[in-house]
Amino acid sequence: MMKVYIDYDTTLINLIDPWIEWINKKYNVIITSNDINRWYFLGEVFGKEADDFWRHSKYNHYADKNILKPYNGAVDFFLTLQKQFGEENVIIISSTRDHHTKEKIEHAQFYFGINKEQFIPVNKEKYSFTKDGILIDDYPLHVMEHVQHNKQKGIVFNYENRFGWCKQSNYVVDRTLSDFIDVVKNDKFSIATSYQEILEELNYEQNYRE
Repeated sequence: MMKVYIDYDTTLINLIDPWIEWINKKYNVIITSNDINRWYFLGEVFGKEADDFWRHSKYNHYADKNILKPYNGAVDFFLTLQKQFGEENVIIISSTRDHHTKEKIEHAQFYFGINKEQFIPVNKEKYSFTKDGILIDDYPLHVMEHVQHNKQKGIVFNYENRFGWCKQSNYVVDRTLSDFIDVVKNDKFSIATSYQEILEELNYEQNYRE
């Protein structure tokens, strides 16, 4: 059975909007997720403190489940995946800091009903954990690395086409993508703007493998 690895932040749960709200208030600006045209935009424009919202130990928002919530349709999407591919084959893979890991797993258990075996916390390259399956992630670099190193399907998730950093037209402004930009032409690389599009791609991939 095909395995599916899913990023957590800004793929299943809405991290970006609360973060932007915090940025706008802190720096007295007005930006949207569409304005963020590269992964490190906030840190480069506003400085290191812009990352404090989710990096700093004192801001552990996963402990308060009212701050970071699933996107509309995310829970049903996840349950559909489990039903189709089996609970043991649907795995959340998420970059974490040691002081956030426990609360982040508990957050995923609360909203998605997962067991601990369904959550892989990582602090290095995701592709080293996703060799035997498909990766769904909002950060194009993780998907590019996965496709190139593992020769497996990868899907960039751009929820409702609202994330500037996910748009192919902006890849050239993200210096970290330059080594993998050729992967965009690979048929194993794609961009989806809804959970339904992801399901359609996964169904196609499953039928192709069978």
